[in-house]
Amino acid sequence: MILSILDQTLALLPEKAVLLPDHTLVAADIHLGKATAFQAKGLAIPEGDSDADLNRLRILCEQVRATRVVINGDLFHSPAGLTKEIERLLETWLFTIGIPVELVIGNHDRKLPRLPDCLTVLPFAEHAGIHLVHDPADAPDDRPVVAAHWHPVARIADGRRTSLRLPCFLLRRNVLVLPSFGSFTGGAIIDRQDDDRMFVAPGDRVIEVPGKLLR
Repeated sequence: MILSILDQTLALLPEKAVLLPDHTLVAADIHLGKATAFQAKGLAIPEGDSDADLNRLRILCEQVRATRVVINGDLFHSPAGLTKEIERLLETWLFTIGIPVELVIGNHDRKLPRLPDCLTVLPFAEHAGIHLVHDPADAPDDRPVVAAHWHPVARIADGRRTSLRLPCFLLRRNVLVLPSFGSFTGGAIIDRQDDDRMFVAPGDRVIEVPGKLLR
């Protein structure tokens, strides 16, 4: 789905990422090592989420012919999750995709005492006339912005007393907030403002949810 923000266009992808006009692929909130972090606290969570998420992102890069990837914050979950295995996994992934990768630092990334040397880390990024920043609170008012951090979820009525909850793209004025890309991440129902627009991908395409169906 093509979306226009302050006369700049981008494509919303059903894989919970966006593609900019210069073929920069933007995804956010992957939270690598989250299962490992929970295991360190004694919770028996199966491994494999980090590998699967990076593989999904690699495949998406190939499908859209991305020339650059920007992780718009929270690539990592916590210090406990940044194991040698996760670092090796990331290094292999970076070598395999073979295109530049930038990390716009997120609040979880800041908790780490160090970030892997293989990463290009930035406080924000600018590509194709679009400002990329993790926290919507840091978004400028005068330019199109892609942000993340909130893990937005749309609650959609499917009956009088029941509803469906789906990860969504949230457009609020000039800021597009991405859904979390990671498969082992939670989501939050957003308190809607009057002009908010929400977009979901219940199948293989992104659609806008009519306001009357949002709860």
